[in-house]
Amino acid sequence: MTKSRLEKSDPQTWLRGEYVTYWGIIWAVISTILYLNFSVVDAHAARPVWFILATTGLEEIGLLISGYLCWRNWQSPNIPSGRAVWLLFAIAIFAFFGGNLWFCLWEVQWGLDPAASAGNPFFVVFYLMLIAAMRLAILDRDVQLAPQQWIVVGGVAAIGLTIGCWLTTLPARAMVLPTPLSVEIVQASSKPRLTAGTMTPPIGYQSESRAKSTLVSLETTPEWVLAIDRSMQPLVTAFNLFYVLCDLVLLTFAAILLLGFWGGQLGLPWRMAAQAVLCFYIADTWFAAAHDRVQGYESGSIMEVFWIFGIVQFGIAAALEFDNSIRARRLARRRTAIK
Repeated sequence: MTKSRLEKSDPQTWLRGEYVTYWGIIWAVISTILYLNFSVVDAHAARPVWFILATTGLEEIGLLISGYLCWRNWQSPNIPSGRAVWLLFAIAIFAFFGGNLWFCLWEVQWGLDPAASAGNPFFVVFYLMLIAAMRLAILDRDVQLAPQQWIVVGGVAAIGLTIGCWLTTLPARAMVLPTPLSVEIVQASSKPRLTAGTMTPPIGYQSESRAKSTLVSLETTPEWVLAIDRSMQPLVTAFNLFYVLCDLVLLTFAAILLLGFWGGQLGLPWRMAAQAVLCFYIADTWFAAAHDRVQGYESGSIMEVFWIFGIVQFGIAAALEFDNSIRARRLARRRTAIK
């Protein structure tokens, strides 16, 4: 058996940077096509359940693969960038996996506002671990920027701060209130006409469009879910403010990494990681703005595809860094053999 066949039979071969990059591109293209074709619906219609489940599945599978690749880097003793960084990345990605799962259950399974889901603690862990990983990456790699590059970083931070201030000062969204229907017989028509009145929404209320896409009715929602939802509702504003501030820090760190590792094969994984953070920032910013301004907002908008872009790029970054460690080890062996 030749060497190439032996390499292809090794499962780890398919997790090399080259293959992970190809699969990542395919994953991103499939996600984009899905969002472009099915994310836009009529204003009075809800996105189908299968679409939300499909996009969530694309995110969750990507998170598992990317998390495993980061975990593999942590287990490897030859990672040149330091194993602790990749452990923090892995914890952050797996935390996002858990938060995203609760987010989907809250919205699809029970038809509740996902902003008040049990996934918020997981998202907090995600942000804290990701910030720690980015900071450690900058310190361990001893990133040095030129004065003009620091000006660019300051400009990026100013833009992020402006967007953050804009998001935090948005007026509170008006809730989509359910309206009791009364029947009014119209003389000119044999069909009854429905007229709407006003009423106060109950706790755990499902919006009309969300109720259409949920798998079960509110009456069958477990009490413990409603209890968590009630406890999370007063904290939604605080969580959103925390996310906005964390996004600002991550945006600044991403700009530093992107400029510090501009060019060169060894810096490619960190450019990918910085781009992944930027993609998360775009998706998070869109969701924060849409959740506050769009009445009865449902997840699945085209801008949310940037979450998948970010997930894919984290996986590619981990695979490329693992390849760099293999090359460094082979080079060290050759030098030892020559000596």
